[in-house]
Amino acid sequence: MSSTMFLRSLREATLPAARNCARRAPLNAWRIPRTVKPAHFYTSTSSKAALASEIPAQPTIVLTTPSPEYLEEEELDVDLIPPDQVKLVITDRAAEQLRSIATRENNQNAALRIAVESGGCHGYQYKMELAKARSPDDYHFTHPTIQPANLLIDAVSLGLVNGSTIDFATELIGSSFRVDNNPQAKGSGCGCGVSWELKD
Repeated sequence: MSSTMFLRSLREATLPAARNCARRAPLNAWRIPRTVKPAHFYTSTSSKAALASEIPAQPTIVLTTPSPEYLEEEELDVDLIPPDQVKLVITDRAAEQLRSIATRENNQNAALRIAVESGGCHGYQYKMELAKARSPDDYHFTHPTIQPANLLIDAVSLGLVNGSTIDFATELIGSSFRVDNNPQAKGSGCGCGVSWELKD
């Protein structure tokens, strides 16, 4: 499949809801440079209730953890989070959207990759993109019942989003994947919806 068709599938699933912040961190060289940065919306009481109804009864499944040998070879100084300490949640609607993407791509390994980069108005920002395969430093997650619903998060980024809920929501200004209820984030973040500040 051509890169144009590949990215078109991602755009159909996730329309960015905000402009990038004035300052952007450079993309990692090993990442695909064409990215979509959905907004990080903070929900109202009613939408929080709707979000709760989408949370599966069973925990998110950790399929694969990063390779310690690769991390050592790349001199990445990061403490790996054991699978039993990962508290990430993939909502049912996010999983349904991921399954739809895999079906359209005719690729059961198609996944949403989430990374945290330095930059933006508040110091950190989320980066989301569609990935065809897992990297050696990725955690690989899936929904407990809706599959394929692949989510990839690198070892460094997981420490900054562990405890969050990965959701897919439709707003008046568009539909997008988003990171909700991140316990590592301070306050409501930037008005642009992309940048956020780390708790002290």
